[in-house]
Amino acid sequence: MTEKKCPYCEFDEFNIIDKNDFGAILPEPNPLTEGHSVIIPLRHVSSFFDVTDKERKSLSSLLELARNELKIRHQPEGFHIAFNDGNVFETQETDHFHIHIIPRYKDQPLKLDRRWGIINEE
Repeated sequence: MTEKKCPYCEFDEFNIIDKNDFGAILPEPNPLTEGHSVIIPLRHVSSFFDVTDKERKSLSSLLELARNELKIRHQPEGFHIAFNDGNVFETQETDHFHIHIIPRYKDQPLKLDRRWGIINEE
C-alpha cells in the first residue's frame, strides 16, 4: 500500500505567497473564487487544537497578511474564512490542518463544495 503524499508538507517553494517561522500562505489549487488561499502550519498537524501557541499566533499573523494582500490585489467586498477540523469527509484530500481565506465579491454567490461536506443534488 502506498502512502498518500501530503500536499501541504511537500509544496513547491515557488508557490509560497508569504511565510514565517511556523507557517505559510499558499494559493488554493482548486479555488472557489479568485485569490482563494490557504494558511498552513509548516509542521504536519491535523487539528487546530494541536497547534502550539507560537504556531497559532503565526497562523493568525499570516491570515491578516493574506487578507491585506488580497484586498490590494483583488479588491474583494469581504472574506469567508474557515477550516475543517478532523477527518470528517470521505473526500478530504489531506489531514494537514489549513485555514481557507476565500475572497468574496459583490453579486457572486459562494458555492461550497465537497471539501466542506456539501453534495450538490443537481
